[in-house]
Amino acid sequence: MPSRSLSASLVVLASLLAFAPVAAQTGRDLLQPEPRAAVEAERLSLVERGDAVRVAALDRGLASVDPAVAGVRQPATEVYQYDDNVFEGFYRLVDNVTNDFLYEMEFAQRFRLPEAGTVEYAVACMARARDDTSADAAFTLSFYSGSGNVPVTLLGAFDVPARLPDAATYLCFEIGGAVTQLELNAGQVWVAVSWTRGTPSTNTKLLAVDEDGSGGRRAFRARDDEDDEWERWQVDTDPGVYGIALAVNHPDPEPEPEPDPDPTPDPTPDPGPEPDPDAGPPTGEGYTDCVPETSPLVFDGYNVRMCYETGGGTVGEAKAGIWASGESGLLWFFNRDNAEVLVKVLNGCHINNHRWVYVAPVTDLAFNLYVVDSQGRTWSHHNRQGDTASTRSDNEAFPCNN
Repeated sequence: MPSRSLSASLVVLASLLAFAPVAAQTGRDLLQPEPRAAVEAERLSLVERGDAVRVAALDRGLASVDPAVAGVRQPATEVYQYDDNVFEGFYRLVDNVTNDFLYEMEFAQRFRLPEAGTVEYAVACMARARDDTSADAAFTLSFYSGSGNVPVTLLGAFDVPARLPDAATYLCFEIGGAVTQLELNAGQVWVAVSWTRGTPSTNTKLLAVDEDGSGGRRAFRARDDEDDEWERWQVDTDPGVYGIALAVNHPDPEPEPEPDPDPTPDPTPDPGPEPDPDAGPPTGEGYTDCVPETSPLVFDGYNVRMCYETGGGTVGEAKAGIWASGESGLLWFFNRDNAEVLVKVLNGCHINNHRWVYVAPVTDLAFNLYVVDSQGRTWSHHNRQGDTASTRSDNEAFPCNN
């Protein structure tokens, strides 16, 4: 199956639903959502779905979360949610050649967990088109790890035998049951919803999308036919966020014991900026422990620093001067006519309230590259000796709120 661009593969439900008019609304009629539905969840084996065990789902009646306070700690539970419970679009994937709905499709939203915890429930908002004659809205809820642009490792999968009783409506399903047994580590987690094409194909359900929401990263993939392998994940760069949310129970940390007082304490030093946890070079065979001391590139106050180490143990610092603009530049190691790395620091504040960093190295030397903002926050990229360095992009490298 050829790669499909998102703009050619997403279908907006506005033309498929028969919405009741709203007196105070202009431009587009939207149906008010039904109350959040209770569903049952089946735990999927990571190998075979036949090992699923049916369990009762929880019905917690999750209230709307204001985007301004989304993620604020509640008693024991933190809700990770980017949408505002108002959905302007509804997506499903189609073949951009035949215009047929793909056999199976999956959409994933990324969240960042500041600490480990246990899933308390998840939310997925699904829609049924006007000409859809089936109430069956069964889908699979999956959790992945992966710190890059797309999901990587499957952590758990759950069958959700949901139903949408009325055509031209959508529901937000709060999913509990076996989902609550899943433990998540601190860091980045992807929550994904997948479902298969309906029979007939007009009975294919859709995922709700908040087109004016922002936050996190999104990706999608599909299978053309039942016996096909999944295509690789594609990054969703269109504006908006999926109708997917996650509630995690973070355990209260054990209080630190009170240390014995120091009879002659040292003066309190100036702490300076809070260091980034990824600021130090990685350890392990092939990596270099060099630390760059100069900033050959500076983009609007963001300093780019880079050092390298050859296979013979020679350590040096990257230099600039070939070509540079206000947002991008080239670095070289040994010869100013031979560029080794392209670096971009872009202002995406008007799009997702973040600065974006892109790095494209063309070297197999060990190196440590850092981008540091005015508060000392650091974004880094590293390479192991002898490995062809990978490119890297991060559309949430630095927040723009400061």
